[in-house]
Amino acid sequence: MRMITQDSVRHNVAASGCIPFHRKVLILLLLVIPILAVTACSQDAGTGEKSSAQAADPAADCAVITDTSAWTALKVVADRIAAGADVTKEELDAFGDLPTVTIWRNTQQPRVPSAQRLGNWLEGTFWKELGHEGKQKSNTDRSILMRSYRYSLGHRDLIDKRLAELTGPRKCEVADLARLWVEPGLLPQTLTILFLPAKTEIRIFEGSLLVDTGIVGASSVDQVIRQMASLLYRNYQFVPGPIPMKQEGAEAVAHSLRVMMNEGLAGWIEQIVDLDFDTRHPALDRIALVPEDFFLETQETIALFNSQLGPMLDDEDRMAENGLAFTRLLAVGGSFVRAGYGMSAVIAAHLGEERLRAVSRSVPSFLAAYQEAASLNPVPVPVPGALGSELFQTVPPLDPDIFNKLYAMLTRVFPE
Repeated sequence: MRMITQDSVRHNVAASGCIPFHRKVLILLLLVIPILAVTACSQDAGTGEKSSAQAADPAADCAVITDTSAWTALKVVADRIAAGADVTKEELDAFGDLPTVTIWRNTQQPRVPSAQRLGNWLEGTFWKELGHEGKQKSNTDRSILMRSYRYSLGHRDLIDKRLAELTGPRKCEVADLARLWVEPGLLPQTLTILFLPAKTEIRIFEGSLLVDTGIVGASSVDQVIRQMASLLYRNYQFVPGPIPMKQEGAEAVAHSLRVMMNEGLAGWIEQIVDLDFDTRHPALDRIALVPEDFFLETQETIALFNSQLGPMLDDEDRMAENGLAFTRLLAVGGSFVRAGYGMSAVIAAHLGEERLRAVSRSVPSFLAAYQEAASLNPVPVPVPGALGSELFQTVPPLDPDIFNKLYAMLTRVFPE
């Protein structure tokens, strides 16, 4: 299971991570039952219908299946309650038993909420409208989901409009973008995307992308597509390896570069510096990423490499003694995400995105491409945000001697 929500810095991405929305991304950030019992798959928002030709041959339609049935069900419940209908507890509990909601519940392992608990949380969303008085029992998940449900329902027209694009004319763009970055054969043959009211996140669970409708309402269609593609990249293409902070010496330093590359490429696909969310969203309103910060962090990271790595690369004993401490400095400073993105951005700007894709599976090649690209920047590099300069022009190359020794070390750890 992978996901994107807030504060997700993925190292070896073994645990659940989520659009968290990277250090406030969904990051932040990052997120498939071989299509376990998914029914009512729809190509149009809320219809729950497919043509017989699409059902027979999903590959004819870019091999992407979308489902909005749970979103439709929530709107039906809301409309009935608004009309004064007598909605029973059994009907509310049935929401949690919907196939796509059941899949979402199973992503919450090890604490999988029951369908009845989902019904309770749905009841809490309409507490006063259902005639209840007094306070509800305090529960964190209840509060999170109630706020998320209310946001989605409060923006239903906008969400419907965007879902009509994401399940219709722009449905294929997620797979198209992911296939640019993920090796053939690694992605599922058929990509299933479930749009449903849930927690503020995008997840991958046993073959399906699960996308909260609130994210659809708080983002843009372009942004949601990039976030889904980035999460697919994280899940299927990240260069694997151990957590750097659990290594020692040269292994710790080398795997820091691996994580930096992985995170930088995921951030580039997502265009993390351009993430923009509705400030009225109850969870995403605090996300305010500053592009200049990413390039300032890249400058500082390169300076740290230049100032501290030299003696370590010249002395195996020093490397063994100090490699982990150096790695921890990178992690604490946010270098994995921010400097990783800055390095990716300068490669794409100077050498082209095709070159960035070409080096995306090799840590030594990624570093070499960065060195080549950054060497094209002015000397001295401008301050990020300075008038008359682009952000990608503000990051310097490594000192040549440091680069040569670091590159040699990486080729030993990551032989090709």
